[in-house]
Amino acid sequence: MSNPVQFEVEAWRLIILRRNASEFLVFETDSGFCLPRVEIPAHTRLAQTLNDQVKAFWGLEVYSLYPLPVSTSVPGSPAARYHVIEALQHEAVAPPAAQWIPIRLPMEGRFVESEDFVAVQTWMKNLGDRNSPGLSAFYKPGWLLSLKEWVQNALRPFQMTLTGDFVQFNASASFSLIRFATDGEAVWFKAVGEPNLHEFSISATLARLFPEYLPSLLATQPACHGWLMADAGGLPLNTAKVSSAWKKTATALAALQTASVSSIDDLVEAGCRDLRVGTLLELVDPFLEVIADLMQEQSKMPPPILSRQELSDLGRTLKTALRRLQSVGIPDTLGHGDFNSGNILVGSERCVFIDWAEAHVGHPFLTFEYLISHLRKDHPTLIQFEDAIRASYALLWQAVSLPEHLSEAFLFSPLVAVFAYAVAGNSWRDPERLKIPQRPGYLRSLARRMKLEADSVSQRRVECLN
Repeated sequence: MSNPVQFEVEAWRLIILRRNASEFLVFETDSGFCLPRVEIPAHTRLAQTLNDQVKAFWGLEVYSLYPLPVSTSVPGSPAARYHVIEALQHEAVAPPAAQWIPIRLPMEGRFVESEDFVAVQTWMKNLGDRNSPGLSAFYKPGWLLSLKEWVQNALRPFQMTLTGDFVQFNASASFSLIRFATDGEAVWFKAVGEPNLHEFSISATLARLFPEYLPSLLATQPACHGWLMADAGGLPLNTAKVSSAWKKTATALAALQTASVSSIDDLVEAGCRDLRVGTLLELVDPFLEVIADLMQEQSKMPPPILSRQELSDLGRTLKTALRRLQSVGIPDTLGHGDFNSGNILVGSERCVFIDWAEAHVGHPFLTFEYLISHLRKDHPTLIQFEDAIRASYALLWQAVSLPEHLSEAFLFSPLVAVFAYAVAGNSWRDPERLKIPQRPGYLRSLARRMKLEADSVSQRRVECLN
């Protein structure tokens, strides 16, 4: 008999609000109050899954506000996860064995677990600060009603009306992603906070400059760094089972990039990272110095620890690759550092690219290499079509570069793409972020990947000479 498949789950405790946060929901037991609890599959859209679970279990129509970090009172045990949620109906009915209690009710000593009491006290402190200047819009109970009113007003010029249905995919104090149904096509509202504030200005700029390749921008809400988009249609590329969708994506990417050549200054001003060759060249030595120190901190083998000599050799190959990319004369363009197949929508008429927090300017082939990397990793049945997909991408570049220059760029771009990805986030030079347990190991793995790509470059050059 085969063993059942084990799915990773997350346990969440919920502070569910009603009546403009004057009441919240508790379950009563003989021992005292308990907050509602759910278990959800890990690695899912948190807000959407929590909202669905609350409706399925207790019949409450809700939307999520923000996760609430609360430290555990039991040393050595994991901290409990809490999320603040609000009922849409002012008079929402409590499920059996539960009741709505007013926040003014004395609560000390009335909860079965002290963590629940601490969480409620933390939330009530946040509630007391909800009118403080500068507080994020999504921290405040009732924000969804205000947002729906703004969305409806923004849709009037387009003769569209909200139906009331919505799906909330993302929720925090400063981030939001919601799909609103209308009497026509659906619309999407997205808002961003630190460290992705730049995505607001980038998305607005790209929608203005290249409307064919982005969802139509309907309105903006600068106060919360939010914007309203039309539904782009099409299906995510990660659901495509045929090579034609990937070829179409490659062609559309090349078309967007060639169209962006004359807009580099506007893109940098909008907040796109500068990953041009000159910038990357300056980062090779300092990055590899950090990696050398991180390699010395590695306590176990495998994976292999790269020596300083190996890293020095890697640095020379990287600089050669960067200079060769620069010499072939392919112009800098818009790039997308998170160019995974979930961020690409393929329709019958066009391809649309979304989620531009990792937008940059630099060599165009780096973005294409990210696409190919996801093809190899997530869609092994389509790897046989890689050469055809690469040819689709190269076709438009033949108008600005000689065939031998394109071959040269394809030779060096996989190595440079990994390096650009590694340095783009700046975590490698942030001592606090390097204290996060997984971060040093991840950077070491990227360095090992670079060495593999550098060795591959050397091998292919030898083969060409022979």
